[in-house]
Amino acid sequence: MQNKILIVIFTYNEEDKISLVLRNVCQHFKNILVVDNNSTDKTTEIVKKFSVYCIKHKYNLGKSNSMKTGLNFAELNHFQYVAFMDGDGQHKVNDLEKICKKIYNDNGQLVIGYRENLNNLNFKKKIGTIILSKFFYLLYKKKIFDIQSGLRAFNIFEKKKIYWESAGMRHYFADAEITCNAVKNGCKIEQVPIETLSSEKYKGMNILQGLYLMLMIFIWRIF
Repeated sequence: MQNKILIVIFTYNEEDKISLVLRNVCQHFKNILVVDNNSTDKTTEIVKKFSVYCIKHKYNLGKSNSMKTGLNFAELNHFQYVAFMDGDGQHKVNDLEKICKKIYNDNGQLVIGYRENLNNLNFKKKIGTIILSKFFYLLYKKKIFDIQSGLRAFNIFEKKKIYWESAGMRHYFADAEITCNAVKNGCKIEQVPIETLSSEKYKGMNILQGLYLMLMIFIWRIF
């Protein structure tokens, strides 16, 4: 498994968290790429102390483009699977292991880690997750517990079925777009319960952003 999967961690000004994240991940995986979105703090200096690959964008290109950077790196280096996780410490390494083992052992197409206990989230994120899941089911007739989960893995050979275009102000919609494309194109989707720690930096979308995401989910269903 180790030689076939690349772990991609996304960072932006995570100097307080990235050291612990990398210490934990490096104990279990050997192929790790950190994609940094032009951090202005000491994040990349800390990353370079570890035996990991690191790509730092010259500008803050948003999460969607960071995901594409990770995917391109994985393809160029002939990995079969890629797993995405955030660098802010909200994801646990044992959950990362679970989704990686799941996609490798099942030769899967897409594995999504879903937040089983929503009580760990703030009220806005909890309600938003529930509403999006129900709205998604209404349109796609597929029960996905957490369409925006940032902890996921997929088979690079299925790239054409799940590839995302979200960018600009929609860059945080990439995870949802991947989910929509995967369902629409008949990918086998497996879901693994995970524990998510609350992130102090990301408090969730506001109402307008949530409505905009719902509109995009509807558009992706039609086109």
